[in-house]
Amino acid sequence: MSLRPRMIMVRLDDTPHSSAGRPARKKRRWRRWMAASIVLVVAALLFGAYGWQPAEDGRAFRSPYLAQVGSRYADTPIARFHYVQAGSGTPVILLSPGGTSVIGWKDQLDALGRDHTVYVVDLPGQGYTRLKDHDFAFDLDAMTAAVGAFMDAVGVRQAALAGNSWSGGWALAFAQRHPDRVTRLALLDATGLDLPGTPMWESLKIPVVGELAVKLSTGKSTVRGLAEGMMVNKRLVTDQLLEEWWAPMTFHDNIRATYLLERRLDWAPTERALPATKTPTLVLWGRQDTIQPVERAHRFAALLPNAQLQILNGCGHVPQLDCPEPVNRHLQAFFADSHGTR
Repeated sequence: MSLRPRMIMVRLDDTPHSSAGRPARKKRRWRRWMAASIVLVVAALLFGAYGWQPAEDGRAFRSPYLAQVGSRYADTPIARFHYVQAGSGTPVILLSPGGTSVIGWKDQLDALGRDHTVYVVDLPGQGYTRLKDHDFAFDLDAMTAAVGAFMDAVGVRQAALAGNSWSGGWALAFAQRHPDRVTRLALLDATGLDLPGTPMWESLKIPVVGELAVKLSTGKSTVRGLAEGMMVNKRLVTDQLLEEWWAPMTFHDNIRATYLLERRLDWAPTERALPATKTPTLVLWGRQDTIQPVERAHRFAALLPNAQLQILNGCGHVPQLDCPEPVNRHLQAFFADSHGTR
């Protein structure tokens, strides 16, 4: 019997070495895929925060309110200030609430205009004011300087001053720095205390997160949610008010201002100066404020030496829109004794 040589075929992938290598190769592929995915996500986030700009859809909006009351402009090196004006008498200046426009005082313009010359002004980064100073800092020094620049531009040496939310803090800081220019001060659910904001607002201080959050919050449905969250009487958030509120929130300067202000406004010096702030002050607050809790009103009243406190039940963070009738009564009575000069 003859012996024939046999050929033994060995499949390479059946070797012990090859079997052990498959999981290792899969793991390396998975790691590469994860690394590439992370790079893409980070790149997308950075582009969204620093490259992409949402459309300024609000530029096409034609405000029925401004068509009715008439926009005015005051040019300064800082900005072309947008404002509305009504009435005659001693001057009262209402600073547009932070993040909105002159619409925020729509129910007070004529009511206070019966006895006063009333100015409602959009400060830089708010409403329809156009920023000229591209190095504008959006901090407390810059915002208080803007108040003075506007007063100088319209020829008002001394006035009563009022603000809501951020603009209340700006009004307070201006009165502390220029007490000779402010006859009376009304703080409506105002900032100005060295206390943290809500988690949503605090998140804007985080780079990338803040930029993206503000840019993605300019849709009408989001703005409606914000407005209704600030107000108790939600029936007052009409479609017309929503349009007026939303339009300037889409402007690129205003978007940028929102996250920069949240990061740069330092209220510690403002709170420290409260005991030395002698300007007669009305602290007017919505009891149901979910952004600046009502306990802060009591803290203002305790620290300000010449303050009167009024708490409005059934009102939220923007009481002048939420509860216009009681707000008007309190402001009219408080400003009746103001003696600002033009």
